[in-house]
Amino acid sequence: MSSRRGLLIAVIVCTALFLVSAASATYAGDRPLVTAFHETLHGGYLFSTGNGTYSGAIAPGGTYAVAFDMTLPAEATVRYQRFYVYWAWSKLDQNAIYPSISVTRTDTGERLNMTGRYVDSKGFVSTNDFFTGMDIFETADLQPGKNSFTVVLENAAEDNRTFVVQGIGALAVYESPGSPEAHCWVKEGADLLYNSYGITPAMATGRIDFEGTVDRSELSSAELLIVAPSGGYTRENIPEINRLFVNREGETSMPSFFDALLSALFPGSNGKEWANIFDADELRQVGIDRRDVLPYLRSENNFAAVQDEKDYLVLTNAVLWAEVR
Repeated sequence: MSSRRGLLIAVIVCTALFLVSAASATYAGDRPLVTAFHETLHGGYLFSTGNGTYSGAIAPGGTYAVAFDMTLPAEATVRYQRFYVYWAWSKLDQNAIYPSISVTRTDTGERLNMTGRYVDSKGFVSTNDFFTGMDIFETADLQPGKNSFTVVLENAAEDNRTFVVQGIGALAVYESPGSPEAHCWVKEGADLLYNSYGITPAMATGRIDFEGTVDRSELSSAELLIVAPSGGYTRENIPEINRLFVNREGETSMPSFFDALLSALFPGSNGKEWANIFDADELRQVGIDRRDVLPYLRSENNFAAVQDEKDYLVLTNAVLWAEVR
């Protein structure tokens, strides 16, 4: 009797360990982006990855530079500004380790202050289970007019750790008296999504919630920016490698014909779905997507979702910019 009880306990323990392991398999969408900035203001925003390309492995003391040209309107005042360093494959020999990164802006000579780091990984023991992430740096405000500058990154490690950089992003949300009023959401994080190793596309989906309410009838335009390092670049011949959903609540129980008919009669009634959204290639590996989402917005509980279908991507940034008439 005791042996049977012991066997039962062992089975329960093993099952629990399996479930914990499965739940922590972070190729799934388990690290939602967080709200970094959310305000209503008269202004606009800029996002650029400059002339950055994939770096290859950066050894200690090695550097990586990106040049930017960003133009603010006259009388603009920056309200929120950040640099984002998109890094991956951070390792010491074959062991996962966080990178040591130093960033300098050449036009001001300032060494930038890191204010945040988001990290993800496979989440289970296997080969090449290294960290991937996004580091966030503060910088002196851009000035009205043209801003041309270079950002230089250095591997500041005192040991032999290496990492790769897929690019650097620069974001500036600004206030400008002559600009329309707009609702702005800035979301940040790092959620590694990969439809593989038992992770289904539904699991490999990162949801982005845009909290609060808007008067849908007063909006004149709405743009959604999504940033995903590795997104859109794959060597596999797959017809559809990723998807974007905006206020799309999932499949309906109706036949596809009726669903299509309702969508035609009532555009945006169940959101919208797009496939193969990111623009990237072997050199420029930061996937970026900008699109008009006004027809699919609603007055509250707006959300977007990015789904991987063998693309392998890191969901890092989202900006929703909705202008008032």
